[in-house]
Amino acid sequence: MILRRLSVPLSLSALFAAYLGLMYFIQHAVPPVRLDLTENRLFTLSEGSGRIIGKIQRPVLLSLYYSEEEARPYPQFRQYAERVIEKIDEYAAQSGGMITLKRIDPEPYSVPEDQAIAEGIVPIPLEDGSGPLYFGLTAQANGKAQTIGFIKPESEQYLEYELSKLIQSVQSNEKPKVVLLSDLPVSGDGNAGVLRSTPAWVVYRQLSERYELAQLSPADGALPADIDVLWIMHPRAWPDRMIEQVRVYIENGGHAVIMVDPYAESVPAITPTAEPVGNSYLSSDMPALFARWGIGYDPSQAVLDSKYAWLMQLDENQFPKRNPALISLPPEAMNQRDVVTADLDRIVLSSAGALTIGENSPLDIEPLLQSSDSSKLIGVGPLREASEDPERLLNKFVSSQEPFVLAARFSGKLQPEGKPAKPVNFIVIADTDMLSDRLWVLENNLFGQPVFSAQASNGDFFFNIIDQLSGSEDLISIRSRGMVSRPFVKVDQIRRTAEQAYRDSQVQLLANLEKVQNDINALQTGVKNPLGQPDGKRSAALLAEKIKLRQQLRRIQGELNDDVDRLGQTVKLINIFTVPVLLLLLAWFVRIRRRMHQDFSRVGHGTL
Repeated sequence: MILRRLSVPLSLSALFAAYLGLMYFIQHAVPPVRLDLTENRLFTLSEGSGRIIGKIQRPVLLSLYYSEEEARPYPQFRQYAERVIEKIDEYAAQSGGMITLKRIDPEPYSVPEDQAIAEGIVPIPLEDGSGPLYFGLTAQANGKAQTIGFIKPESEQYLEYELSKLIQSVQSNEKPKVVLLSDLPVSGDGNAGVLRSTPAWVVYRQLSERYELAQLSPADGALPADIDVLWIMHPRAWPDRMIEQVRVYIENGGHAVIMVDPYAESVPAITPTAEPVGNSYLSSDMPALFARWGIGYDPSQAVLDSKYAWLMQLDENQFPKRNPALISLPPEAMNQRDVVTADLDRIVLSSAGALTIGENSPLDIEPLLQSSDSSKLIGVGPLREASEDPERLLNKFVSSQEPFVLAARFSGKLQPEGKPAKPVNFIVIADTDMLSDRLWVLENNLFGQPVFSAQASNGDFFFNIIDQLSGSEDLISIRSRGMVSRPFVKVDQIRRTAEQAYRDSQVQLLANLEKVQNDINALQTGVKNPLGQPDGKRSAALLAEKIKLRQQLRRIQGELNDDVDRLGQTVKLINIFTVPVLLLLLAWFVRIRRRMHQDFSRVGHGTL
């Protein structure tokens, strides 16, 4: 009987020891295996990222600047930082040694902090006066470096795209080549119908700093063979031979952005006699190609939107009037799951057209910009007639009760003549005015140098398009992921309670710290010492007081986070020991049941 009683705890102890031994063996002897059980497979790299990693030819050094101590008072940010580090580790793990991650803590006033600033890492000031907080990444390969100044938590769903783009960008030292195909004087070169010289549009000047950029007239020559992105702008009555070259380029997988417009207002055409050139710049279309690809677009119709109508002032003596043809799109009118339209503030379009897709089209349409459901279509003629008083377009306004697609991505497979079908990916925007300076940017002159002040996100939207299309097919295939962050209700409740308890002390310390800093600033600027002490002693005393106050602030922050940290430790212990304890209890239960069954069997057979 004694042996039977001892056998149960001995068996449990042996089972627990075996479990620990197995865990040790798996940790040290078995190659690491990663299993992603999250919704939407958030920690699994996409096929596009895998192909980018597989094509790395030069070793890449990733330097992550992360202020761990400054991030300690912010549990949710720490969790986000850990997810970012895990994602970067996954890149390194799949690279076969071609990607190396180096973590650097840029402590205040240290050499690593100077290095972080020199490499373009953005310092983020903190509420308590400590810090700053750094969380940025640089990539270096073969003497080329690129930087993400701050890895923003609100853009976590695009993290994989940004990391893959960063790695790919340091593999080549050549600028991507962008060709603008247009008759419009976007590059400032003028055209046959314009007598006076015109400056280049701001979007062209800024693109030329980042890309190898050139403008080509549709009437001249042929498309270059080494184009990374073809920028088609306002195709109106172009020669058939150029339309055919565009078709061949796109159907063979070439990346392109096509901008058409039912009513291009931004560039008036002037003859040498100063008379308007009819409808030279009014509407544009690519009817043959759009019909071939199943893309719907009517160059005689423009979109009016009463909800997103822009307020404009035609006369300084009058109140501003709403212009439903001048549409100011908020973020909710943009595709937040596409990297080219995510995190943009406002995009302004003027007399834009509407895009659709035919039922038999081989392409898929993904809207990037849409009007509200309080919009309708109007003929270009009535729109032009109302140019002096656009608010009258709202008279008897009857909405179509549905949004219209103003810009879209088209993808799928197209079949060039005599060749197998190839995947394509291009973007169509039904407005050209959106890139004109008047709709999004102000230019000023500072000491002889142009200074640009963006009033809308039109430029960022177009730069994002070129950035993405100039990448490889692998990069373009990467889509946004779902958000990882989940609200920690218990953690937030504990944090709010702790903040309330320590708030008074924290406010007083911050006030004292500000006073000491002001005294230091006054001493450094030569203001008379109110205590009559020698400046050296006074300065040393103030610096010592500043250090003391900052230490007290850090102590309060530590106390504030103790409850949160204790909760984290409790959850960690539960996660570590729950499974083995449950296994032990199950084994004990099975053993007891088996023992009871054996005892009953013996009783039934009269052996006891």
